[in-house]
Amino acid sequence: MLKKLSERACENSIKAIACGDNEALSVIYDKMHRAILSVAWSVVKNTHDAEDVLQNTLCEILRCAKSYGGGNAHAWILSIARNQAYNLIRKNQKEAPAEVLSAVSADTDAEARYIYLEALSTLSDKEREVIVLKVYCKCKHKEIAEILDITAAASEKLYQRGVGKLKKYYD
Repeated sequence: MLKKLSERACENSIKAIACGDNEALSVIYDKMHRAILSVAWSVVKNTHDAEDVLQNTLCEILRCAKSYGGGNAHAWILSIARNQAYNLIRKNQKEAPAEVLSAVSADTDAEARYIYLEALSTLSDKEREVIVLKVYCKCKHKEIAEILDITAAASEKLYQRGVGKLKKYYD
């Protein structure tokens, strides 16, 4: 129920932005900033760059709101975030060092964060993206498929494979 309300709020905000109400961007930020940061981090692997991706994503939403054709607002926004993350990597032309995932809560101790990041580093880029979208962004495989431009079946398979690798890592 809350996800549907959030989805509607984001969709209404995109439409308002398309009509010139740039203040509506604050609703998208409130509802989606953590998910955008998680998606960005899964690509750039750096907290500071993920924050840049968040800012670039919000600017891109302002720029492209008129081209939004309806559908799944969350998937549309997270697709923009993912594309912005890859744009940043191409711009930097370097591998970003892994830092603490912003989605890890502040009360998680440093050792637990290190173990978590170490476990995520055992996954392929696609597996890591699918797991972040599924676990932290609460996306369904259909939404993940839209965001990553893969099939829902491929999303499920990548998720299962990634979870299997994480289980092996923790064993």
